[in-house]
Amino acid sequence: MIEGKCTKCGQSYWGWSLLNPRNQSCGKCGIALTIFEDGKKILDGYSPFTAEEYKLKSANPSLPETTTEKTPRKV
Repeated sequence: MIEGKCTKCGQSYWGWSLLNPRNQSCGKCGIALTIFEDGKKILDGYSPFTAEEYKLKSANPSLPETTTEKTPRKV
């Protein structure tokens, strides 16, 4: 069975839907879950609140790409 555990608040989640990135963050605090299968860690989940950096490609090639870096977030 697939299990996801939050390292911040201790909340636990179970089920195959944890393999989908949309379901890999804690519903209580928003942190990425640690995903386990049969007691073995298989991956670190995804959370939009903990993503380090992302780039937005412009639809117009003459405009520069926009980069957003991770900023410290008060919790």
